[in-house]
Amino acid sequence: MKFLLMALAIAAGSLMVIQAACNSALERAWDRPVTVAVVSLSIGISVLVVVGFALGQLGLPSGKATQPPWWAWLGGACGALALLSQPLAAPRLGAAIYVGLFVTASSMASVVADHFGWLGFDEHAAGLGRILGCALMVTGIALVSVF
Repeated sequence: MKFLLMALAIAAGSLMVIQAACNSALERAWDRPVTVAVVSLSIGISVLVVVGFALGQLGLPSGKATQPPWWAWLGGACGALALLSQPLAAPRLGAAIYVGLFVTASSMASVVADHFGWLGFDEHAAGLGRILGCALMVTGIALVSVF
């Protein structure tokens, strides 16, 4: 099961490049990054509604809507801001630099969140391997940026 989830993460990461390209193309044509983000998010919501209906997964479980922490409701805002960064930054930086910075920053923030057990994640120490991995990612994106 873990390998299937890893494959899903890899596929989703790969789709982010295509999403950035699509949103960059709309930005070049429209010169309206917020409109691009709204259109992209609207199409995404439409896909989720169709999939949700097909899988019977729409709706809140009874009595469970008040159980998550207050900050759990901010996920949509985080996603919207991340999405808005695509039409703003990706066409100007290029796919390699944009996605490299996005993934590197995500990885570094993830190591910190894991280390301290923030946001409900189990604690996983930021040992030498994780820190070195992040340092290598920073080095990698620096090389991609320069060359």
